[in-house]
Amino acid sequence: MLIAVNHEGRYVSADQAVGSLFTCPVCQKPVILKKGQYKIAHFSHQRVIDCYQSIYKQESAAHLAGKHELYRLSQQHHVSMECYIHEIEQIPDILVDHKSALELQLSVIPVETIMARTYGYHSLGISVIWIASETSLKKVDGQLKLTLFQRSMIDASRRLLVTFDADTTQFYCYEIIGLTDRLTLCYRRTCVKSVDDILCMRTVSPVTQAVTISKAERTKYISSCLGKKSVLEPTLSALYQLGIHWRHLPKEIGIVVPSQFYIRTHPIQWQSNLRLLLDKGRFSLPRFADELEFYTYYTNGLTHHTIALQLIDEYRSAVRNLYVQI
Repeated sequence: MLIAVNHEGRYVSADQAVGSLFTCPVCQKPVILKKGQYKIAHFSHQRVIDCYQSIYKQESAAHLAGKHELYRLSQQHHVSMECYIHEIEQIPDILVDHKSALELQLSVIPVETIMARTYGYHSLGISVIWIASETSLKKVDGQLKLTLFQRSMIDASRRLLVTFDADTTQFYCYEIIGLTDRLTLCYRRTCVKSVDDILCMRTVSPVTQAVTISKAERTKYISSCLGKKSVLEPTLSALYQLGIHWRHLPKEIGIVVPSQFYIRTHPIQWQSNLRLLLDKGRFSLPRFADELEFYTYYTNGLTHHTIALQLIDEYRSAVRNLYVQI
């Protein structure tokens, strides 16, 4: 923790603290000031269990450095560091203008925890921006290939991912502008020079053009389906019921549309299933949506039904534009 209360009852930051008597602003138990040549100044509980519901956890040097840098970047605003919010029992790393929480999450935690904390902030009218680790991102041929945890920290309403590089103490904004046929994410990356670069980043206009999955990627996906060795495998089952051999996929099955950004289900699977539902006269939007697997984003203003409808509209347009004869 970087903030404590001194013997005069004043809040002080660790890097400016003088003396030896400090208490935690949450649990009022004594804390120890730790400073050193190779260590970021911070306060530490004598026993972390002393703190109210163990709210303060041990933080890495990278996390502490990130909070210091966020605080510095926010100086043109009213900014609070480690402000305890009693109503939801949460402590944002940085709270800007009493309305925007910035949360560094450099280690992996359950996506459900991200969502629960986000809900807590939103219940009080506080927006939140989650910040991921820059060095943990996997990039393939200039595109992002994110884990489910990393993906959950994208602000889907703005198509924005914020990261922190602890080695250089630099923050970055990734604008997600499209997908490839391998379902990796295309992006533009910019350096953050002030907190306004994060808070005021415009909503990204994603690429609206559909992408046809290459023969190599189709083969790779079908091979993964065959590897499951199950008659219940969804894609192969749908193709079988349609009378389509997996070696002869029609061109219109395997198109990446823009709203695939929201969907974990592979395009070949959901497009085969959509065709089957239509062919058998069983199609309804709720039924189609129920068979899709959606990505979890901490901020996303679209319902599952809205996303499913967008998928169908974009797919119909893509088929019309790319394969006029169909």
